[in-house]
Formats: sequence, C-alpha cells, structure tokens
Amino acid sequence: MEGVLPQELAYKPIEAFAEKNLSPRLVKLRYDFFEAKRRDLLAASKRARDTIMADEKRERENSSQQLELRAKDAGVTKGAILALNSDGLKLERKKLLKAQEIERKWLQNALNAELKQLQDLESAKAHAQSEGDKEAERQREASQRIKELNDRRAAEEERKQMEAEARQKLEKQIAKEEFHKQQEDIKKKAEIEAQKQREAYQRQLRDAEAKRQAEIEKERKREEEHQKMESRKNEMRALDLRRMDILDQQKQQKQAALAELQAKRDDRIIASIQANMDLENKRREDFEQRQQIEAEREERLMQAKALQQEEGAKRSFQLMMRRKVIQEEAARRAEERRNDIVEHQEAIEYRLLEHEQKKERYLDFKKELDGLRSRNKEINVERQRRREESMRELVAEQVRKKDDKIEAMNNERRRLWELRRHAQTEAYRAREQVKGEIMKQRIQSKFNSKALQKKLESLMQQDCFNEKILGSSSSMPALRGAHSSQVSMEAQ
Repeated sequence: MEGVLPQELAYKPIEAFAEKNLSPRLVKLRYDFFEAKRRDLLAASKRARDTIMADEKRERENSSQQLELRAKDAGVTKGAILALNSDGLKLERKKLLKAQEIERKWLQNALNAELKQLQDLESAKAHAQSEGDKEAERQREASQRIKELNDRRAAEEERKQMEAEARQKLEKQIAKEEFHKQQEDIKKKAEIEAQKQREAYQRQLRDAEAKRQAEIEKERKREEEHQKMESRKNEMRALDLRRMDILDQQKQQKQAALAELQAKRDDRIIASIQANMDLENKRREDFEQRQQIEAEREERLMQAKALQQEEGAKRSFQLMMRRKVIQEEAARRAEERRNDIVEHQEAIEYRLLEHEQKKERYLDFKKELDGLRSRNKEINVERQRRREESMRELVAEQVRKKDDKIEAMNNERRRLWELRRHAQTEAYRAREQVKGEIMKQRIQSKFNSKALQKKLESLMQQDCFNEKILGSSSSMPALRGAHSSQVSMEAQ
C-alpha cells in the first residue's frame, strides 16, 4: 500500500557503511541518511498499518467476514451478495410485493364477486325448489322469472363481454390508426427533409456557380492588370532609353568641361613650381648663414664644455663612492626582502595546500551528498511506483466487485420483472378459468359454489400470488438464513 519493502525497514549499523577509502565523516553521513530514511518509511508503514487495522475493524463491525462466509457457502461473489442485500434490490422486491398484493386483491375481489353471484344464483335456485311444494304455479313463475333473470344476467354478461371485446378492438384500431398517422408524419417529415436537402443542394450549386463567375471575373481583372502593367513597363523602358541618351550627352559635356579645367590646373601647377623654386633658393641662402653662426657658437661651447668635464670628473668620483655605499645598503635590504618573500611564499603555499585539502573534502562531501540525494529520489520513485501498482490493484478489485454487484442486481431485477409479468398473466388466466366455470354451470343450470370456492382457494395458493415466488433465484442463489429473514422483513 505504501510501496515499502521489508528489507528497507531492517536496521543497519554504522560499520555496514564503512568502505576502504571513505572518510568517517562520509560514513556518518551515509549512516544518518539511511537511518532517517528507514525511520520515515517505518513511520509511514505504521500509519498504513493503523489505517488497514482500522479498516479491518470497521469491516468486521460491518459483518464483512460473515459476508465472505455466506458468499463461500452460497458459491457466489461478495458483489452478488451485496447486490442481493442492497437498497435498490430491496426497493424492487417491495415493488414486486406491492404489485403482487394489488394483483392478488384484484383477483380476489373479482373471483369473490363471481363467487357471490354464483352463490346468489344457487340460493335463489334452492329457495325456488323449497317453495315448489306449496305453490306449483308460483314455483313455475318464480323459476321462469329466475330463468329470465339468469338469462338477462347472462345476456348482460355477454353484452359486457362483447362491449369489452369491442372496446379492445376499438383501442387496437385507434392504436393502428395512430401508428399509420405517425408513419405518415414520418414520411412527410422525410419528404420535407429531402426537399430541404434538394434546396440546399440547389443553393450550393448556385453558390458554386457564383464563385466560378467571381473567379472568371477575377481572372479577367488580373489579365487586364497584367496588360496595364506590360504597357507601363514598355513606357518605362522608353523613358529609360531617353534618359540614357540624355545622360550620355551630359557625360560628354562634363568630360569637355573637365578637360578645360585640367588644362587650367596644369598652368597653375607650373606657375606654383616656379614660385616654389625661387622660395627654396632663398631658404638655402638663409640656412647657410645660420650654419656659419652655429659653427662659431659650437666652438665657444666646446671650450666651456672642457672646463665643465674637469669639474664633472671630480664630482663623478665623489658620486661613485656615494653610489657604492648606496649599492651595498641596497644589497643588504634586497637580501632581507628576499628572505621575507621566501617566508611569505612558504606560508602562502601552506595555506594553499590546506585550501586544496578542504576543497577535496568538500567535493567528496558534495559528491556523496548528491549521490544520497539521487539515491533518495530513486527510492521515492520506486516506492511511488509500488504504491501506484497497489492502488491500481485495489481499484481493479473494487471495480470487479462493483461489476459483479451490478450484474447480479440487473439479473435479479430482470427476474423480478419476469415474475411480475408472470403473476399478471396467471391472474388473468385464473379469472378466465373462473368465468368459464361459472358460464358452464349456468349453461347446465347446476350451481356448485363449494367446488368453485375450492377452485378459487387452489388458484390463490399458487406461488405467483404469494411471497414464495421470491424464495429461489436462478441468477442469484438464496442465502439460507439471511435471505429468508430479509424476505419476511420486506413482507412486513
């Protein structure tokens, strides 16, 4: 029901999760994960067990076990027994018993009326025979009156019977006329529908013809547009040729103007070159004068520079001694700085090594955690699959039980309807038999109410007019004690 396997609830010690290259932290993580999962599954299993126990207890309270025993003894399914004990079937049985009671009362009243009439005839005949010794004439008159009365009654009965038959024939004729009228209405509706379909077909043909004419008109307009486009293209081609001629003329005029401008530009260039040459000669003369003045200045500077070099040599020696002292001091500081840098690098490498180790441990922990998550997902998916399979099996079992119950109820309902029709048929047959017997005695003028009463009692003792008709069922076997008690309760 919860999709939990028994081996998933078994306790595993922490040593069962230890591996060769697995750290204690990861071992503890695996142990904690599987232990938490086991406890969750155990709690879910306990809840499911409590639910199942409560359902079983409720089923025991509802006599489900007795129902199974009854089904086993009767050789039918639980659905059939539930259908037999259902409210719908009880209602059908009540309807059957009510209809049976109505038929039985109607038949009893009808037969009692016939019996009363026969008894009246018999008593009248006995009274006439007792009075015959005293007054023969009155006896003959009385017998004549009784006979006339009987004849009138027989004629009345025959007239009533003939009226009933005529009424039945009239009803059949009316029903037949109604049937023919319905057939004619159906034919008229079919003709109207056919006429509508023909009109719809004609309308579709007209629409198709209109669409075809529209397509032809559209094609004609498209051809006209194409011809207009071709004429416009020809006009544009003529305009393009004319424009090309104009452009060629403009190009020739522009080339002539450009040649004239080129000649003017060459004249200006020649004049500019001559002016530039004159300016260059003037600049060369000025440059030579400046070079002469610069040479005299350089000579004076060389003399001053020689004096400065002597003084610079003295200062350079002093500077060299000072640089040597500074260099030694710088070497000492560089050595100290190098040592500091080496120590700092060693510290950094140590911290990097620790960081790499922490990173590896974190990656191992993350990898293990991801594996446990995926394992948890797989466990949940498998558990959900088993749970869905259990639910499908449960639903299939419930559907099967309901199908059995519905099938049994339908079979029993059909049986009850057959019993009702059979009871009605038997009631009409019994009434006809009694009428035939009375008519026979009237014809023979031998009235025997006791024999007719015995026949009435024998007819009323048939199974179709009492509750015994519900005692057996071919579609659903009766339950020994439960069914009989149920029938008695329904009768009450």
